[in-house]
Amino acid sequence: MISRRNYFTITVIMIVVFFMFQFTNVVLEGWDGYEENAYAQDRESLAGQESAYQAGRQGTENSSGYSRGRIVYIGSADGILGNVVQDWVNYTKKDFAIYHTVEEYGTAANEVRPQMLVIDTEHVAWEEDSVCGRLEEYTKQGTSLVFCNLPEPSVIKENQKLRALLGIEELRADETTVEGIHLYEGFLLGGERVYRTEDEEEKEKRQDMELTLPWYTLSEETEAYMCGIPEEEMDAREYPPVIWRAPSGDAQVFVVNGEYMNDAAGLGLLSAMAAETKDYDVYPVVNAQNMVIMNCPGLAPENEAEIEERYGQSTTEMFRNIVWPSIVSVYRKNTLGLSCMLAPQYDYEDDVLPVQEELEFYMKRLKEQSAEAGLSGESISYTAIGQKLDEDERFVKELLPDYKFSSFYAGKLTEMELDSVLQEDMLQYVRTVARDYDGGSEVVGYQSEHITSQSILSDGAAYTYRGDFRMRCVETALGYANVGMDIGCAVYPDNDQDDIDRMISDFSWNVRNSYKNFSTFSGTTLSESDQRIRNFLALDYEEKREGNMIYLDFTGTETPAWFILRTDGERIRHIEGGDWQLLEKGVYLIEADRAHVEIRL
Repeated sequence: MISRRNYFTITVIMIVVFFMFQFTNVVLEGWDGYEENAYAQDRESLAGQESAYQAGRQGTENSSGYSRGRIVYIGSADGILGNVVQDWVNYTKKDFAIYHTVEEYGTAANEVRPQMLVIDTEHVAWEEDSVCGRLEEYTKQGTSLVFCNLPEPSVIKENQKLRALLGIEELRADETTVEGIHLYEGFLLGGERVYRTEDEEEKEKRQDMELTLPWYTLSEETEAYMCGIPEEEMDAREYPPVIWRAPSGDAQVFVVNGEYMNDAAGLGLLSAMAAETKDYDVYPVVNAQNMVIMNCPGLAPENEAEIEERYGQSTTEMFRNIVWPSIVSVYRKNTLGLSCMLAPQYDYEDDVLPVQEELEFYMKRLKEQSAEAGLSGESISYTAIGQKLDEDERFVKELLPDYKFSSFYAGKLTEMELDSVLQEDMLQYVRTVARDYDGGSEVVGYQSEHITSQSILSDGAAYTYRGDFRMRCVETALGYANVGMDIGCAVYPDNDQDDIDRMISDFSWNVRNSYKNFSTFSGTTLSESDQRIRNFLALDYEEKREGNMIYLDFTGTETPAWFILRTDGERIRHIEGGDWQLLEKGVYLIEADRAHVEIRL
């Protein structure tokens, strides 16, 4: 006869075994379907480039009271700043016009009063006495001015009317060098940030902000958004200003002292400035946060001797024991979505071939994490990209005959090479291309009529202050992030900086500290982000306000669509047609479930 104690023990063991088997079934269920890609679609059935919004229509109020903001740019359409402004107006669905000079704009017939006049000062004839008076007259009509840069300090010193327009009392020094940059809270999303360190090693790695600039003293009416931090202690009001605004007429004058507008950062600066010109602002965003691991996992046991010497284990073991667990740890501790761009081989000219068991292992793990498996276009050999893809296809099809890649990492491919390989059989279902950031302002767009392009804006293993600033600007403008880490250099390291432990440690710190204030935005894989980008680019919208009600209507895209609402101290009381989340004080993420949304403040 079984004693009560033994009966209890047997019962407990049976329950434990039962739950162990149940857990195994849950894991196996998580692996189910790894042989196919749920994101794969005929790309010609997706919204194409032809559907994307293009600015150009005049901004006039219609009979229902809805309006579209109009932006006028003074400068060269083909220059860096011209590209920044044109990309921004397309993203924000503004109306747009370009004039080469202030005089040309002033003589334009039937010009609708713009919300903002964005100016490249290199295209302004400051020696003409009438220029400042003309610009001041525009502010009296309610048009805000944005100076994307400044003329030489000598020009400002000699022109009292220009100083008054810019909110400058005096030129304190033609040039000064500061220790760091202070970004104040409430302008860009993400809060306050001080880009300074006293650690010499950290300074060498991180500090890439513009630290040498003219030093101006501002008038009392101005408001600074970003300043340099001088070496000597003084009142913060005396710090060398970098970005500020000054009131003029019935509008605002925004000033950038440096080249901060000359890349994707300009998108966020313009969005923040536009919001400052009104008591509220609504504009569309992508709402997608990507974490992309390039050339990972490697599936061939390459460079074994050096990896063994460095880490005391084989390349395969390094990926399984160090790389993959670390990536999963970073992914689970943050809110970004995960995409891994597979590297079947790094060197296609050696005799080391990829291993089927490794492909199966990682495809199951990626499925388990709800992550995406894309394909990398990189190799370290001189193998032609077409041959590389042929070998990759033969290898992948042995295990996964029905798998279709929907995302592709371009790596160092030229435009001509990329356009060619996207027609290859293996890539015929690729719907989006991830690309290293090229310094421009087109963060998301179309690579071709049916394939989108997404910039990997941040190297997560090499955090810099300018990179952090740019990230905050793009989050402000687009609600979009794309941070990457290239594992390939750890397999074939060039120097000690390519140590995998250091890379992953830096990556973990960067993602944890840089993106924690943007956790309200959605984590997405590249293909999920692609769908949101297509919807965002195709979307067109109108909004109006009556009393404490904001009415928002949009067309051209599927629901949901996402918008940022910025208010001057007002809070959302109720929404019809969607939902909202608080991003930070006075800033809300609106998820519109219907094409007509009503927001009560």
